[in-house]
Amino acid sequence: MYRGGVSSYRRGVSSRTRKLVIGGAAAALLGSALAVGTGMSQAAEQGNAGAGSGNVNALVPALGFSPGDPNATADRVGPTGVNVPGRCPPTQAQVNAQVALKNANLPSGTDLESRIQRFEKTLSAIQDLKCPASSTTLLGRLNSLTALRANANRDDVLRGLDLNETPAG
Repeated sequence: MYRGGVSSYRRGVSSRTRKLVIGGAAAALLGSALAVGTGMSQAAEQGNAGAGSGNVNALVPALGFSPGDPNATADRVGPTGVNVPGRCPPTQAQVNAQVALKNANLPSGTDLESRIQRFEKTLSAIQDLKCPASSTTLLGRLNSLTALRANANRDDVLRGLDLNETPAG
């Protein structure tokens, strides 16, 4: 029976469940809107192509772990072996958009300090999107970079690496 705009299929669904579903849909829509509104492409979501173009997609480090399910309600094991929310990490496009939103001038250099700043700003963006750093491999890679500060041969170590690649070990 149809009653003034509320159909019978909604009976039995709690208000909290409806709010969670609507909230999840809104978050997904916002992420898509941010990706479209900032010119993010599907290629950007897959990685960071076009480092020479100066665009933020090429400058934001890859997350190093598959995106979570925005509708997940349970935790999952993250790349560092600890439990993280099942919705984490966000997609690469969402992170790229958040980094672009908060950082008008993301450092583009291949030097150590520029690399460290890009990793720090990316981790901050992930946390702004309500996901822990442990939902990616970025923190470990940042630690590898910061350890190079004390290495006299840091320029030689960085020379053969791509824009956001980090040294092994």
